[in-house]
Parts: sequence; structure tokens; C-alpha cells
Amino acid sequence: MRSATIRGLEVFCTVIQAGGFTAAARQIGLSQPAVSQQMAKLEDSLGLTLFVREHGRTRPTEAALTLYEEATIAFDGLDRVTALARDIRSLDRGVIRVAAPHSLSASYLPRALKTLVEGHPNLRISVLLGTYERIIALVAAREVDIGIAKLPIMAVGVEAIPIMTSPLVGVVAETHPLAKKPGLSLKEVAREPLIMLGRGRPWRDQIDARFREMRLAALVSVETQSVESACGFAAQGFGLAIVPEWLFTGLKLPGLVGLPLDIGIEHEFAVAFPSRTRRSMLAHDFAKACISAATAPSG
Repeated sequence: MRSATIRGLEVFCTVIQAGGFTAAARQIGLSQPAVSQQMAKLEDSLGLTLFVREHGRTRPTEAALTLYEEATIAFDGLDRVTALARDIRSLDRGVIRVAAPHSLSASYLPRALKTLVEGHPNLRISVLLGTYERIIALVAAREVDIGIAKLPIMAVGVEAIPIMTSPLVGVVAETHPLAKKPGLSLKEVAREPLIMLGRGRPWRDQIDARFREMRLAALVSVETQSVESACGFAAQGFGLAIVPEWLFTGLKLPGLVGLPLDIGIEHEFAVAFPSRTRRSMLAHDFAKACISAATAPSG
């Protein structure tokens, strides 16, 4: 398609959106006669009648409205191509924006990112910390390139690469009467004051459902939003914190013990990234780095 035709289609879309030649002329900084001339050339190039005059006003024809729908789709595609080109240029340089939960920020995340940048030495790193919901929102809005999140991910425009499945543990102070036990059943857990995470979230709903299945009531003493916070309350004797083993182990907090829980629930973690982006290659590299960091010594 000739560049003149593309320019004509851009002006044409503005005319449709603005509702007329005069309003479109104001928006794009042309005179009204210049806009009319552009539309005449476009009609001649396409062999279509795009506008007719009725009662002193210009209105688009059915052909024009059909063309407008396709033209907007085409221009959206061009925008995506431009964004893709930008991603390709910056794949191995510039800043990579990463979102992660607080509980991974001190040890696990730096190890994973160190492995990643060894293969992309020109990258700089920008880290944002927050809840899993916030991480997914940032990825969906393309405000970050990759994020570590929990499955399931219920967001449009976000893809995920599983990296870790972790059982739950019950965390207590090492002076707690349960600290020497090899593990805990759900009945034993139900007798303890509980420190719980994520009210209203899918993984918390799983735990609540398991209590209901066993006709047990959970004695919740504290509800909080992070693994570090839950473990902190456990350290102060508020009760037993139920958290993913992987996150608790990564924190390496002194004075606490993690007891396996026989309740049949596991949490799945993944690297999340925006759909249809060149950065997906980087996301796959990051997922490999995350898996490697999960088994590497923390040093």
C-alpha cells in the first residue's frame, strides 16, 4: 500500500471519529479543504464512495463504516508491530522490570536474577514488590516485563510458565510444644491458634474448604498478607502460621520450625509475562533461572 493511501486512511479514520471534515481538520492541524482533498484521493484510490452529502451535511456510507472497522484493526496491528520492534531492540539491553512478592526479595530473587543477567549482561534491573494480585495487575498492564506469581492466574493478556510446586508447612517458634513433631494432621492444626494468609484468595479458599470437608473449625488468631509477617507473628507466640514451604525455607528465619502439614494442599508458582511480547524469550530464561535458584545454595 502506498504511503499516500496510508496517510489518507489515517485522515479518514479521524473524520469518522471526529464526526465530520471540519472537526477532523482541527484535530490533525489541516485545513478543511485539505481534508476534503485527502478523502477525494482516497475514494479515487480505493474505487469507493466513502461520503455523501445529505441536507447540507456529509455522512459516511456503509462502505466507509465497514472500511473504518478494518482500518482501525490494521492500525492496531501496526502499533503492535512497532511495540514488538521496540521489544526486539531492548531484549538484551536496557532495563528489565520485575515484580515479585516481598518474601522472595532478599535471597531467592537476587539469585535468580543473577543467573538471568549472566546470559544478558547488558540488562539493568528494576524490581517492584507487592502482593500476587498487584503483580498480575502490573504484568497485565505491561508495567513490568515479568513477575513471580501464584497459579491460577485469572487475567486476560497474561501467560505463565510454572516454576515451582510447594506443599504447606506449619511454622511455630522452636520453643513451641509442637516444634519437635515430625508433622501435623489437619485435626492437630485445628486445635491451634492459626496465623493465616490471603483471606478471599483462591489458595486460602482451599484451606477453608479442607476444614469444612473434615467438619473442623479453624481458630484464626491473626490474618495477614505476607509470609514474613505470618512467620513474625509465629515467632512471637501468636500461634501456628500456615505458609508455603518454599517461601518459608527461603527466608531462613532463626528461631522458627516448619512442620509438614498432612492436608493435601500445594501452592503452584509461575513466572508471569504479558502475552504476545518479544520479552517472552526473556521470561523463559527467567523461569529457568528461577528453577535453578530454587535448588542452589543461598550462600
